[in-house]
Amino acid sequence: MIEEKGTRGVNDESESLPEVVPVFPLPEIVLFPRAMLPLHVFEPRYQAMTVDALAGDGAIAVALLRPGFEPLYYTRHAPIHPILGLGRIVASEELEEGKYNILIRGEARGRVIEELSGHPYRRARVEQVRPFSHQPEPALQKLRRALHHAVRDSPFGDADVRKHWSSLLKMPLGLGDATDLIVSGLPMDGELKQCFLAEADVPARAAMLLNEIRTLSAVTRQRRRLADDEWKLN
Repeated sequence: MIEEKGTRGVNDESESLPEVVPVFPLPEIVLFPRAMLPLHVFEPRYQAMTVDALAGDGAIAVALLRPGFEPLYYTRHAPIHPILGLGRIVASEELEEGKYNILIRGEARGRVIEELSGHPYRRARVEQVRPFSHQPEPALQKLRRALHHAVRDSPFGDADVRKHWSSLLKMPLGLGDATDLIVSGLPMDGELKQCFLAEADVPARAAMLLNEIRTLSAVTRQRRRLADDEWKLN
């Protein structure tokens, strides 16, 4: 088993993440390593969490709430996915009434071992989930090229965004890191993004992304054909 390697930066920072972190449960939000997540903090419990995090090392875990969480949202028992995004606050702005705007940088994947009491917000003991690959480097490069071609030739979304994604795949960036950054910007629901976060096998995750891009491309082309047909009929 080969541990996925990336360029220096976020991977180095993840080594210093604490074992116990505050947990920010959110609907439809998944934090990926290297991605930047802006948040507006307005609930008192999360205001307290932000104050404590800023007074410490800034570490925060973002967890996706499971479907059906609504009746339990204001309790400690709202169901969350056990695989979460570990990050750190890299910028903050204090607002009126104790509210904050914060920017979190994703640094690693984590798994909840146990939740802890004693604070107004949720905290958990976590272990990092290390990306890995069983594939030799030529196979990874072949998958990277296929992803690059799929992104480059895709008709969906904004052209400048696709150009940025293509550039990520040409940079000296680990395939897992590039995949995470692209997935973080794709138009998909939280549960689907969670599937990508939970997949630690780098080539498997990249293959999932390749299939998703091809599906989105096929749907976009079909919609355009249907729109053209409708225009011709009118």
